[in-house]
Amino acid sequence: MPSVQTRYMGMLLDLDEVPKWHNILIAFCTWVLLAGFVIVPGTFTTLQKADAVKEGAGNNAVEHAILKTVRNAPLLWIAGLCCVIGALGMVSFWIRWRNNYVWVISRIFLPGLLNSIAGLISTLVNVFTAQKGVFSISAKVTTIVTGICTLIMTGLFVVYNNWALEKVKEGHIRELKVGEDGVIRKGGVVKERVQT
Repeated sequence: MPSVQTRYMGMLLDLDEVPKWHNILIAFCTWVLLAGFVIVPGTFTTLQKADAVKEGAGNNAVEHAILKTVRNAPLLWIAGLCCVIGALGMVSFWIRWRNNYVWVISRIFLPGLLNSIAGLISTLVNVFTAQKGVFSISAKVTTIVTGICTLIMTGLFVVYNNWALEKVKEGHIRELKVGEDGVIRKGGVVKERVQT
């Protein structure tokens, strides 16, 4: 076993140092975010599509306001609360473990990306099936929010996985070169001979 430790090796070893309750809480936060994304489409209203209802509303401002509201407002609050709790938890753990790229990629960015995509798909499926392709106000807002979350998570995942972590891995390879002769060199200096 090599006695030299690169930054990448440190990140991998630090995975064992992350408290179990952090792993449990971040899993909870990503799932609560997903729950919020999945609950929201249940609040979309189809009243806006019904021509008979629109015509029956006439010029009454109250009736037009009812047409623009969401179905099951308490459920919308629960979904919003789930999204906020999940997002705040993910951001707080990202701040805490931001220097361990391996952990934030595998515990925050990848699950967040996949859950955001699932929320976007759920929203679009609901709109094009149950809502017959009509985007209500809440459907538009939900599509925009889940789309933005998907873009943010995609950006963070790509930056951390394909740029930041790759730089660390390249440094790892540069610092820890095992030659064909089985010698581990760090910075050109022989550190240890690997038994083959």
